Amino acid sequence: MAKYVSDRVPISQLKLGGGLNDTAGPLSLQDNESSGLQNVDFNKFGSVFTRNGYLNLTSSAITGTPDIDGLWWYQSTAVDKAIAVAGDKLYKMDDLDGTWDDITGGLTITAGNHCDFENFLDEVLITNNNDLPFKYDGSSAAAMTVPTGLTKSKFVLSFQNYTVLGNVTVSGTIHKSRWYWSTIKTIDTWNTADFIETDKNDGQQITGMKVLGDALCVFKERKIWVYKFTGERDVPFVGYRTNSSVGCVAPWSIQEVDNGLVFLSYDGLYFFDGNNSYKISDRINKTITGLNRSNFPDAVSMVQKDKNRYMLAVTSSGQSENDKVIVWDYFNNAFSIYAGIAASSMCTFYVDDIDERPYFGDYAGWTYRIDNGIDDYPLGVQTAIDSYYYTNWKYYGDIVDQKGVSHVYVYYQYSNSVLTFAYSYDLEENDQYTQTFNMSGGGDVYGTGVYGTAVYGGSGGAVARRDLTGMGRVIRLKFATNTIGESFQIDGIGSMINVETFS
Repeated sequence: MAKYVSDRVPISQLKLGGGLNDTAGPLSLQDNESSGLQNVDFNKFGSVFTRNGYLNLTSSAITGTPDIDGLWWYQSTAVDKAIAVAGDKLYKMDDLDGTWDDITGGLTITAGNHCDFENFLDEVLITNNNDLPFKYDGSSAAAMTVPTGLTKSKFVLSFQNYTVLGNVTVSGTIHKSRWYWSTIKTIDTWNTADFIETDKNDGQQITGMKVLGDALCVFKERKIWVYKFTGERDVPFVGYRTNSSVGCVAPWSIQEVDNGLVFLSYDGLYFFDGNNSYKISDRINKTITGLNRSNFPDAVSMVQKDKNRYMLAVTSSGQSENDKVIVWDYFNNAFSIYAGIAASSMCTFYVDDIDERPYFGDYAGWTYRIDNGIDDYPLGVQTAIDSYYYTNWKYYGDIVDQKGVSHVYVYYQYSNSVLTFAYSYDLEENDQYTQTFNMSGGGDVYGTGVYGTAVYGGSGGAVARRDLTGMGRVIRLKFATNTIGESFQIDGIGSMINVETFS
């Protein structure tokens, strides 16, 4: 039997930022897509790297370790403050000084009800679908004056200088399709006849209300309505049902992203442009179906605009609390999954109006700043980030012949870390071969240094050669770290392959 070996062929891959694709078949992924990942982010230039950590905002949990049922950034002409609802208390934090001050006063707040917030006329307005709506003006908290008979409201917002309360209970009757508007430029002046029923008695409820440009978008479970301001004295709004064939099932998943609204429907994430909705999560259908769908109404979200990230905290199947975060990098149109974050609430703070900071609260009375440091600090305890990234299954244009990949070159950025590098052949899900190498600096200059550890470009990066064993028709590579204080950034991969045939 004769054996024929082809010439060796170098293959370059410089873009790794396509994100997770757990829906397509193993041979259908694009070269820049990942077949499995956790706790990684992407930049605009195609690199993949360990996500930053999070740090506890306070040195201890709120007394009683309650769920953080709401987190908000209160802004007025005079002050900016962090606001939290935890258990049966309302708290403020001045200057992010690490101390939550109880400002509940005489309010009645029932624990375990997620809160909705709005800043309007220098006050923060709060509803929780259980208690009388309440507010805080920077000095003291008080119950809101509301339409006669109204005892509960799920949503609150301001639209065209009106206060709006939606999905309400009035005189003991639940009106899930009703929303009220106040007298213009007021919070506490209402006419009990000033309300609209959005598709009353259709069997659906209002599941979210969000302003998009000059429109008020009213979400129901399988439809979306849009209302515009008319200026008429009696009914200042006119609405119509949009062309969207889906609605929202997770009220606090709705966020404005690039002149549209992103939200979670029963089958995945959608982008609403004001008239139509487009599914954006087809590539992570397996992740979506692996969630506890009964907990969709408890999903929470936020947007980190300076890094083009929409983050949605959701509950895995078999769990009862949010335990993972789906991240949509809308610049790269790429998805990632964060683990190790138990977010019961999320909010983006704008410190001094220019410093954007993402925060979340958990189920044990703690609040944290995301995108901060290298490690996580759940419950105040330093914890390593378990980060890994699998490439697609690489077949190099041939799915018939076995291939020998003699070695790969890994282009990476320096860090005081040891990278785990693994690989496997022919759709084997387990890592068949594993090795490690140190990513610290100190190598010699490229062309004169020790083979396989040379510095390139003086940019803080290096290239390492990894010799591979084994053979297969397809191969998949993995990069990982899971040690305190360690992370990785991979900028590119070079592979040297040859196709072997037999006769």
